[in-house]
Amino acid sequence: MKLTSPDKGWSWMVMVAASGVMFVQGIFIGTLGIVHLSLLDRYQDSNLKTALAGSIFACMNTAGGIITSVMVERYSCRVVTVTGSLLFTIGLVVCAFPVSLNVVIFSYGILAGIGSSMTNTAAYFVVGYNFKLRQNVASGIATSWIALGGLFIPTVIEMIREFYGNRMLFMILGGISLQPCFLGCMYFPSYLEESRKHSAVTENKKRQKDSNWLSIMKNPGFICFAGCLCFTQLGVFVMYLHFPNYVTTMGFTVIEASYLLNVRGICAFVSRLLISSLVNSSNHNVQETTLLFGTFTFLALASMLLSLYGTSFGGLLIYCVFLGLYGDSVFSILNIINIKLVGLQQFAAATGIEFAAMGICIFIGPSFVGNVIDEGGTYDLCFVITGMLIMLGGLLSLISGVFETSTVEDLHHKNIHTDIDMDTSSEEYVDNANTQLTI
Repeated sequence: MKLTSPDKGWSWMVMVAASGVMFVQGIFIGTLGIVHLSLLDRYQDSNLKTALAGSIFACMNTAGGIITSVMVERYSCRVVTVTGSLLFTIGLVVCAFPVSLNVVIFSYGILAGIGSSMTNTAAYFVVGYNFKLRQNVASGIATSWIALGGLFIPTVIEMIREFYGNRMLFMILGGISLQPCFLGCMYFPSYLEESRKHSAVTENKKRQKDSNWLSIMKNPGFICFAGCLCFTQLGVFVMYLHFPNYVTTMGFTVIEASYLLNVRGICAFVSRLLISSLVNSSNHNVQETTLLFGTFTFLALASMLLSLYGTSFGGLLIYCVFLGLYGDSVFSILNIINIKLVGLQQFAAATGIEFAAMGICIFIGPSFVGNVIDEGGTYDLCFVITGMLIMLGGLLSLISGVFETSTVEDLHHKNIHTDIDMDTSSEEYVDNANTQLTI
């Protein structure tokens, strides 16, 4: 198996495979609310307990990132993706059987959530390991497929649920979750990934890795940016899980709610491509963290004022446009921000920590809202609170930009090496490694 060089050759096929994995991820994120309605209809239990299934799934989907980062460094993105896809599928298929809600919470929330996290996080890592100069373009294209996954799928999933029933829905979702198993086989190892793994074999490197994790946690820019992700994604996932139910409480049908989710998916796809193109343009005056401050501020205001303009279908449509344009904008440029904050050698560990922190907040947000609704509260109050949290996240993004250690020009004009001798080019390293592999 030959190692691939960054930015060329098989690296682009790896990006295509990662895009497919993220497309599957987008299907499950986009249909969180539909699955929540399915479980409410199937078990007729409280909103709080039923929301636990989706909340834990979303939590494990991101919180498992820190475990995935360790597994990727020990094994490979390919092994982690295939294993995660199988675990993902098992968790969903179990839910198709006549089991209790508690079993569904464990199987869908924990098993499927961990499997989803392994495939999703590894897809971010594998793009980072295959691109340097084209990092923004590759990440933007790959992550935009998450938005494509949620484009028209919510409506399709709802039609499937109405035709086949709530139980068979999980069997079909299990078939979808198996696709990353085949896509992950395309993750040929790159010289960046293999060199990092090779450096971790010795005990000295293991000790250095421990100190690297400590140094990451002492980085004020990273702490601010991690806080930004926590607060903003808490608010965004509240909308993902509870928005369809909110729409039905306004007197609209589930199908109409799915149409609104389709609009969100279209806008999210456009947003990811535009933002990744903008930060990769020749205008290097654009700072990613400042851009995120603007997008999250707009989303925060739209969420806090939703009760004023969201009483009609047109108003709800406007909000879905805002949610799509600004809710997921961070993920198309997540890799490049982390590299600028902590460096390429530590970006995988930093991403894992961020995903773990986000997972905790994602679990808290939807569960809290479910409890408020059960106790007689209103969605309007919850949306005001989540909007304020999103605005706080935007402010933390702005602050984190002050601590960036690299600029766009630095990343474009210097070779980024891990444990490779600086006098050896990446091409020479790949040739040498491939010769050893052949022998």
